[in-house]
Amino acid sequence: MKRKTTAGVLVLGGALIGGALLAPAAQAATGSSFVAADLPKAGNQTAYVQRADTVTVYRNGKVQAELTVESAAHPRGKGKLVMTVEAKKDFSLRAGQFLWEDEGGADNEAVNPERKISVPADTTKTVTIAFDGVGDGDAIWVPNETTVAGAWLIKGREVEGAANLLPASYVQRGSTVTVYKSGKTVARLTPQDAVLEDGKGTLTVKVEALKKFKVNPGAFVWEDADGEDHAAAKGQKKVTVKARSTKTITVKYADVSEAGGVFWAPREDLVAGAWKVG
Repeated sequence: MKRKTTAGVLVLGGALIGGALLAPAAQAATGSSFVAADLPKAGNQTAYVQRADTVTVYRNGKVQAELTVESAAHPRGKGKLVMTVEAKKDFSLRAGQFLWEDEGGADNEAVNPERKISVPADTTKTVTIAFDGVGDGDAIWVPNETTVAGAWLIKGREVEGAANLLPASYVQRGSTVTVYKSGKTVARLTPQDAVLEDGKGTLTVKVEALKKFKVNPGAFVWEDADGEDHAAAKGQKKVTVKARSTKTITVKYADVSEAGGVFWAPREDLVAGAWKVG
């Protein structure tokens, strides 16, 4: 399965990270030092987790909708992808977000890619999307150019969820980010505190691993209130947390001028969590 990505762009709920996305918090600093504990969530997040045939859409940690592919058929190359969408909140999508990929890897767009489907809150709608010139392969849901939200294998009239084809997904609820792989929880990550003193920053993060999990300190970026980003100090190695264990890691920053926020970008196309500092 091919993925569309935009290198160097970090997206959090459709908004770019950088500039002043992380809302400046009132600083608790006196002079050049402060200690911030229990870092609160910052920004907005839309996240997708696929379990079997169903993709759950989360908005700021709460379920917004569930999309389930029910069937797929392609007699004489005329493809029909049938799904149900159960909306907890008003929800919309476009037919063009779905691609039918043949066994050779070529993508086929929907017949009417600009068609918009709206599902009111607390309702369920059956949606059929048509394709031309398709056969066995897989269907993928690409809500935006940096996110692949769902994948399904298609063979004849059979369709099967393929969450194993997707990268890890991340849902932030309050201060904690839950990491999912193939629809199952593999880890939970919660920043404990942030300290700024004499231009040096220290971030402490608790990692609870259900499966063996690696954390890269370099994926945490400290952002000043004015939007300037500070990478973690060099030389900090990745940390492995054993399955069914908890470990606290420390991320150091060599040159930080003020409070603002911290965000975690485990992939270059994704912000998994964001927190206010100060």
